[in-house]
Amino acid sequence: MGRSEEPTREELLGLVRQAYVSGDPVPGGLISRMQAAAAGAAEESGLGLDLELMLLVESSSDVEAAGVRSAAPASARSAYTLRFAQSGVDVLVRVASDTDTTARLDGWVVPGSPMTVRAIRADEVRTPIVAVTLGASGRFELTSLPAGLIRLRFEPADGSAAFLTPTFEI
Repeated sequence: MGRSEEPTREELLGLVRQAYVSGDPVPGGLISRMQAAAAGAAEESGLGLDLELMLLVESSSDVEAAGVRSAAPASARSAYTLRFAQSGVDVLVRVASDTDTTARLDGWVVPGSPMTVRAIRADEVRTPIVAVTLGASGRFELTSLPAGLIRLRFEPADGSAAFLTPTFEI
């Protein structure tokens, strides 16, 4: 009896993908229903769909997966970077734990221009947790933010349209 070759990582992942696709396919019409729900939520908030949808371009993690137990101090865990883009504006945000219950955001807006940045809870569009004003450098920091789901709202000083990031966890 000859020994067969072990499957490669890619082949194994392909088998897992195939099992999920065949065993749990995406329900028909799900995408259109989700788009309709997002549009309805945007209208309810009074901000309009263009302000609600900011594209998440990139996400990367500096350390281990969230929820994994570690002997490392909280400040060394759960750091990750997000990059958002909309209408010629790029936002880079680094999220890091301050303590087990709070986080710190360091961010950069390119091109830099005077604006107010507000951290808001995902379920509250109008009430900020904290707000800072940034100058032409485009650099901002938000500290001691309570853990949970938040969004960032950017309000340019020149009165042009504000925009929101998608919800993310800190």
